[in-house]
Amino acid sequence: MRKRAKFAVAAALFLGIGALDAALYPCFETRAPKLNLAQHAIWLHFDWARGKSRESASHLAARLQKDGFKNAYFHVRYIGKSGRLRFRDAPAARRLNAQMKREAPSIRRLAWLYIGNERGITGVDISDPEIRRRIVAECRFLTRECGFDGVQIDYEICSNGDTDFLQLLREIRAATSRKFLSVATPMWLPWPLGAYGWSENYFGQVAQNCDQIAVMAYDSALYSPRHYVWLIHQQVVRIPRAVKISNPRCEVLLGVPSYEDGGASHWSYAENLAMALRGAREAQNSRGAALLDGVALFADYSTDAREWKVWRRSFARAGK
Repeated sequence: MRKRAKFAVAAALFLGIGALDAALYPCFETRAPKLNLAQHAIWLHFDWARGKSRESASHLAARLQKDGFKNAYFHVRYIGKSGRLRFRDAPAARRLNAQMKREAPSIRRLAWLYIGNERGITGVDISDPEIRRRIVAECRFLTRECGFDGVQIDYEICSNGDTDFLQLLREIRAATSRKFLSVATPMWLPWPLGAYGWSENYFGQVAQNCDQIAVMAYDSALYSPRHYVWLIHQQVVRIPRAVKISNPRCEVLLGVPSYEDGGASHWSYAENLAMALRGAREAQNSRGAALLDGVALFADYSTDAREWKVWRRSFARAGK
């Protein structure tokens, strides 16, 4: 009984310290310098590409430029099991791209394309050459007929070392060689969580076949702010280093969360914009860290006024 009592006291003490740390850690601002990066990005709602947004393209262009964004990821929905886009609206997309190009020529306009495999949502089989051929054709459609500067491939859930995904990227690259190719990726995760994240080696392989990697550093299932900041720190230190060794021209962006609603993998008290940017600032200024090219905000449609203030005060650039 004494051993059980001691164990119970130790467990209660451990939980108490953890709860106290979780409560106090977010209350203190980091002393790390503000971020000074050039290639920020933002994920945007699918209403834009379908011509259904209530906000004008001119207004969007003005506010994105004011906040220093250089990449705009316009959601074009998803690829179905057939390998074809579920929604197509070339006239609306052309109008959007023409207006954005006229109003904000410095912003890179990418079609954000979701492809879900059997572990994702839509069950697309990219091991099938015919399915890959159709996906490649849709990427050509988005760039040639819709006017996007390139595409962002959001393939979920992509296992570490997936060779079919590498082949898909090679085929997209070959067919759209003059267009920009971005990839939205999982995080680097330590053992034994490798099944849910990528190794540094695989990040390097993907980087050889694209122009940009945007790490989706959220849905971590971490319930401690301190541990989430640590995980962000690891992304900033490990991924740019692995990518730049493999392909020095490949940009690396850190995707950060600005949403509250989520499943069990997202507890917004710990995993939020303030903690993500804190981790990025501390990591970016640590010894041995390779430099990020920018930060990607997920998402425009879920960011409230308080989060915009957090975003703007975290950067050294004018307008931030």
